[in-house]
Amino acid sequence: MRALALYHLIAALGLAACAPTGPFMLGGPEGGGEATGVGLCGTLKLPGRMPDGTALGGISALAYDATNDVLYMLADRARVFTARALFDDDRLVRLELLDSFTLLDANGDQLRMPRSDSESMALSVAADGARTLLVGFERDHRIQRFSLDPKRLGIPLDDPIRPEGVRSARNNGSLEAMTIHPRLGVIAGLEFSPRDLPRGETRLFDLHGNEWRYRLAEAAGSGLTAMAPLDDGLLTLERAFKPFHPLVISLRKVTLEANGEAHVETLARFASDQGWRLDNFEGLTLIGDHRYLMASDNNYLPIQSSLLSCVEVPGASEKR
Repeated sequence: MRALALYHLIAALGLAACAPTGPFMLGGPEGGGEATGVGLCGTLKLPGRMPDGTALGGISALAYDATNDVLYMLADRARVFTARALFDDDRLVRLELLDSFTLLDANGDQLRMPRSDSESMALSVAADGARTLLVGFERDHRIQRFSLDPKRLGIPLDDPIRPEGVRSARNNGSLEAMTIHPRLGVIAGLEFSPRDLPRGETRLFDLHGNEWRYRLAEAAGSGLTAMAPLDDGLLTLERAFKPFHPLVISLRKVTLEANGEAHVETLARFASDQGWRLDNFEGLTLIGDHRYLMASDNNYLPIQSSLLSCVEVPGASEKR
């Protein structure tokens, strides 16, 4: 996303940046408007620094370790922050910031651009309980596995994976979304239409050569920024940004069909022109039964905010 254009958009709309750190009200129209397909269970505005003074920002992806109750937050500068989300009466009320570490290359040196544009992430748990992070990168389009062992923290464990699905990907519009589904395995998606697909369509794919065509939401400038498991399918997060248009965040239910198509249903649409106080939401992770956290990337700009929101999505048999 072009930072200058985003600066003008948020300055014009007067969104979340002016609010103090702590609990935050997303606002919205009376009755929820087009967002009534999901439930909101608390939003926080995060501070600009970790307890040790490290700058906190640029959050592009989330992953959650349910066993250890640790939230991993990936910045798009190859840094991972760890935290613990705290709830009171099923509402997100505080984020306990723990630590951070950088992602390294095979020589143990910090990743540098263009190889450090980290945009998506998933937590992988092996049969023996060993935990690693899968990270998707733009520009140098690849997926790579990194160690979470304290003695080798942030070290790559194997060679980069360069799936066929990243072909024709745009330089700053590729591996923004990735998850590990209990049944489907690793699923990734390109942010914007690759050069070999029509405008408005992008591609989901796994690591075994399977692909699905995914129709982006109609909002101007919509791009796929995150995904997480939802029952037998996926929950996807899209952010629509285009100058002189509303900022729109969409949550969509996805079923991957055998014919190579992704059936997509919009569950909730949050638009800045409907009173929602939004920011650049790019991260999404499942933290419980149909409960998710989504986070915004502040682009390291003082006029934007790092927001963390709790969202509840009804299951297939539930009615709202």
